[in-house]
Amino acid sequence: MTTETAVKADFSEAQRLYQRGLAAARSGQKRVAAGLLTRSLRLDPHNELAWLWLSGVLEEPRQQAFCLQSALRINPANQHAMRGLRVLEERKVLDGGAQPSPGLSQPAEAPIADRTPSEPHESWWVSWRRRRRDMSRARLLLWLFPLIAVGLAIALNRLIALAVMPALPPPAVAAVSVDAFSLPLSTPSVDPILEAEPLSVIEGFTISYLGAVDPLRAGLREATAAYRGATSQPGGSVGYVATTQRLRATVQQALDDLGRLRPPRTLQQAHDDYRKGLELEIQGLDAILEFYGGYNVANANRAAQRFQEARAYIERATAAFSARAQQLAQLSSVSQNTAR
Repeated sequence: MTTETAVKADFSEAQRLYQRGLAAARSGQKRVAAGLLTRSLRLDPHNELAWLWLSGVLEEPRQQAFCLQSALRINPANQHAMRGLRVLEERKVLDGGAQPSPGLSQPAEAPIADRTPSEPHESWWVSWRRRRRDMSRARLLLWLFPLIAVGLAIALNRLIALAVMPALPPPAVAAVSVDAFSLPLSTPSVDPILEAEPLSVIEGFTISYLGAVDPLRAGLREATAAYRGATSQPGGSVGYVATTQRLRATVQQALDDLGRLRPPRTLQQAHDDYRKGLELEIQGLDAILEFYGGYNVANANRAAQRFQEARAYIERATAAFSARAQQLAQLSSVSQNTAR
């Protein structure tokens, strides 16, 4: 601990002397700058910029060459030092070679690979502290990323559950207004082929269709309940992917079965709305699966938009199915009480 404190103190003092020498050199006080820079380099001989500035305030060419050579030992790619030595050699003022400045020696010939002329030198203690801090931040990010991903996955799973909830029957069917959905149920128009058929035949056709749709909706309700149960607690993305794929397969099967049904004219719009809602749900589930593949927020946003659109279509179709079923029930009640 004492050694680390001493190293840090020497580096701080070297930097302070370097800054003072730099200010003196810029103000034209060359002798003062030479003294300050020399003292700084005694404490930190690997300060590349200090060697360059010292070469500029010394008068003796051989001492200047010594400083430039020292800078090149730290950074062999230093263009300023190479250009300065080339100028001194062209002037032929280096008789006898470079001469060290009093009290200075060249730094060790082990250049630091990541140092550039614009960077101040760092001691090993400062570099170690910085690396340790960077490693701590990296470990923190490695811990936070899975937590954020799991939280986002849970939120998206809840969103999926809400999107498929419209498949459940509305709690108060009698309160649904037929006019609110722009369905002319009060004066239904039947298929031309059935215009000559008795009312009982038309009602039977409609009841047959609704009887075929109800199992599809029940299957979707069961799949939704299973999905919500599997995603109600935090878990890995692999499990979420498998659960989402199962729900998608169920929705796709319901869509295929619905496409094989022939709806009566009075429920054609509801039939098309329900199919459109299921198609949008499949698109939303596909976007969720893509999100799990790379956790791209754009896929999550696309899934949320598709689920919102699907919910509107399914709610409208469900209300129309319920309203038509209620109307048939009323007609059946009137028929039973009619005097014959």
